[in-house]
Amino acid sequence: MKAEIIAVGTEILLGDILNTNAQYLSKELAQLGIEVYFQTVVGDNPKRLKDTIFQAFSRADLIITTGGLGPTEDDLTKETAAEYFGEELVLDGNTLKGWLCQDEAGNYYKEEAVYEQNLSAFIKEMEGRIDSVGKERTFKSTTYGE
Repeated sequence: MKAEIIAVGTEILLGDILNTNAQYLSKELAQLGIEVYFQTVVGDNPKRLKDTIFQAFSRADLIITTGGLGPTEDDLTKETAAEYFGEELVLDGNTLKGWLCQDEAGNYYKEEAVYEQNLSAFIKEMEGRIDSVGKERTFKSTTYGE
């Protein structure tokens, strides 16, 4: 199986931060026997990201994106990927339980004390998940709060 890693973020293109996610993912994929043929970096631009996803699927079986998921307006990875696949993003209230608070109108908001307490519990839970060989920590796909 061939894979491509797409790192999203203008700060990576500008050299403001290192692309350590791609390095980590490449090592993990290699251990699984998955060949990484390409690593692509694209800025926070929906059109260029969509074009990059299209190109990646033309040459790889597995595409992994990293970055572009933050809280700022230029972080559009989720929206762009959903558009590419013709899917609609859905807010899952069950996933938010324990992370955010909800008012009487049903709106979610971040209460720092609640968020920090649950983040601390989540980190502690993840630190306990070490693979059987005792190598690096492996963070599997986890939905916390369900």
